[in-house]
Amino acid sequence: MNGRGWKLDLGDLRAELSGFQTQQARKTKQGKAKRGGGGKGKGKAAEGVIWKPGPGARRVGVEGGTRLAAYVARIQGGISVREAKKLIESGCVRVDGGVETFASRQVKPGETVEVFVEHAPQEHIFDRARIVHETEGFIAYDKPAWLPVTPTDAVKSWSLLDILKASFLPGIIPVHRIDADTSGIVLFAKQERIARKLEESFRDHLVKKTYLAIVRGHPRASGEHRSYLIQEEKGQGFEHWKSGHGADARAATTTWEVMETLGTYGALVKVMPKTGRHHQIRIHFAEMGHPLYGDRRHGDRHDPVQAPRHMLHAWKMELPDPAGGETVRIVSPRPREFEHLADELRRLRK
Repeated sequence: MNGRGWKLDLGDLRAELSGFQTQQARKTKQGKAKRGGGGKGKGKAAEGVIWKPGPGARRVGVEGGTRLAAYVARIQGGISVREAKKLIESGCVRVDGGVETFASRQVKPGETVEVFVEHAPQEHIFDRARIVHETEGFIAYDKPAWLPVTPTDAVKSWSLLDILKASFLPGIIPVHRIDADTSGIVLFAKQERIARKLEESFRDHLVKKTYLAIVRGHPRASGEHRSYLIQEEKGQGFEHWKSGHGADARAATTTWEVMETLGTYGALVKVMPKTGRHHQIRIHFAEMGHPLYGDRRHGDRHDPVQAPRHMLHAWKMELPDPAGGETVRIVSPRPREFEHLADELRRLRK
């Protein structure tokens, strides 16, 4: 791992935009998404939701009449108009609370413009305090968000595996993966024999996983959701899935319990997936009309407040001891960004 600086991953934003546009077109057709206002690409804030501008929002003054791309480049500083255009087309800009994807539209005096940029991969240094469980055969590491578990073929080319090999154990073996922007428990084996046993436990559905999520709105107190998912894209270190049917579709089941209602517009939810499909939790809550805060791929981007990433955390894990001992129970602490968003939602009222 080198010490170079990291820039905004616009390639990832463009990749996500395609899936988002398809989803939005489907929702519009079904009458679930409504476009409003004047220009092309302009959407109103979600109906019934009070939008609260973040600290970086800017109110248009004498710049009225400027094209949105030029205005965004100006208020962001350090980016070109071309880069600003890519941000806008990727759904990273709101005007008066609505996602605006038309870079050439002119801003008007009095409008509020807010730019949301995903975090680029963060420089992470091995932290022994993040090892939340360790035996002679394996460790459980509390992975921070914005860090892939294994190398990918995207700009995010360094990974937690690289860090552990360099700073902990050269022969460490990843047993499973979670999304780069999902935080929480990831298991790594110290020995090939233990890796095979752990992989068998995952394959045989002997591992019980519990996630924390912050979702928009108020789901039922508890429940179960089932649907079929299909794979739409696969590359080195990543897979993308979506709702769908067909010969290759796979059944997915998710159960949940609401732990806390967060003001008017959110809920902290304990999620127990019964199957292990990629993006399963994110897709299921979007299907139910309660997308995860910060989910730019499967959500509709109408969150009343912005989250720094999709709010999903691998919180607890229970599994058979691969060495033959008693059941292993692992817990990962709730990350700070969860606490910050929860506090903001508690304060946000109609």
